[in-house]
Amino acid sequence: MKRVVTRADVAEAAGVSVASVSRAINNSGYVKKEVKERILEVARNMGYNPNPIALSLYRQKTRQLILYQNEITAPYNLQFFNGATRAAYKRGYSIFLDINCDFDKIRRHMVDGVMFSLDYIAENYINTVGFNYLLPVVVATNDANFTFSHPVHEVIIDNYKVVNIAIDYFLEKGHRRIGMVLPERGKHSEIRYQLWKARMNQIKQDFEINMNLEELVVRAEIDDTDNMHINHPDPPLILQPSDDNYANYSSFNMGKRAAKKYLESKNPATALLCFNDDMAYGFIRGVEKSGLCIPEDISIMGIDGIYLREWLEKKVTTVSIDPENIGTLVTDVMIDILENKNPKYRNWTSPKILEGETVKTIAVRESKDGMRRVICPKSSDL
Repeated sequence: MKRVVTRADVAEAAGVSVASVSRAINNSGYVKKEVKERILEVARNMGYNPNPIALSLYRQKTRQLILYQNEITAPYNLQFFNGATRAAYKRGYSIFLDINCDFDKIRRHMVDGVMFSLDYIAENYINTVGFNYLLPVVVATNDANFTFSHPVHEVIIDNYKVVNIAIDYFLEKGHRRIGMVLPERGKHSEIRYQLWKARMNQIKQDFEINMNLEELVVRAEIDDTDNMHINHPDPPLILQPSDDNYANYSSFNMGKRAAKKYLESKNPATALLCFNDDMAYGFIRGVEKSGLCIPEDISIMGIDGIYLREWLEKKVTTVSIDPENIGTLVTDVMIDILENKNPKYRNWTSPKILEGETVKTIAVRESKDGMRRVICPKSSDL
């Protein structure tokens, strides 16, 4: 068996002391430039690899982070994780992923920091075992008004901008009766609904349109058959199986059920903003199976900007919040904390429209009072 190369071996081959080898490899303390280069070259040629445990003890850091997500199969979560791992790798860190909310893993893996892709999982951690670890926490949150029970660094998905950018885009295309497709319950769903409602009330006044906003909303029931990725520890460690927040319901299936509900109603909307891209694609699938066409019969927009839209037959128009960039931001903020670079506590994302093939333009005309009026398409044109 080949003998493991030690620092003493490198020191002997390079003609220096073991202390000089340690300073050169750890990049700490003074070593002449030419001596350091010689030591590193000898170490490479001899196949020397520093012991990671010894390095962790020396640095008092493991350069390991842990990321908690509720699941990893949804495109948003996968892109988030991809952004996080790439950012960590670039800066010399590695990431453990946990989708079971096993907070005890922090102790077993000796991590330097804790990251969350969802605010309610982070709050659960903070209120249970987080105070025992005293580790830095960075959270991606959909709720700019949420107050954590302990100060944490946040990457905030700006839902105010998300919803208003979407509505502005629909308005530019001539739409005024702009509805929403969303899950029947959920904190993040309610946040986007309230923002939509506030803006639509303003549009009613601006364009003097008499419309019942609730008639424009399609709420999809949550069915337990959608629940594909529940991870319940046995026995439960922290989370309770009855808590809806920790069940990953398929947004695609909810979108299909929303389409059925829409087809059975007399929803007057000419355009619908869906809670996310997965739900938008489920809705499109359900509507087109009935014989209607997107966007000829109804315009659809999603939220997220998932990469799958580039490969599917019909590219959905979406408000991109760039899940991969959110994962990158969360990781960069965490590493900045660990490296004493004093990052901001609140870091905001910048959503933008990614145009696709699911929104059509409706003609508008100027009236005598200067207002722009929608010319609704005839049914024969749809």
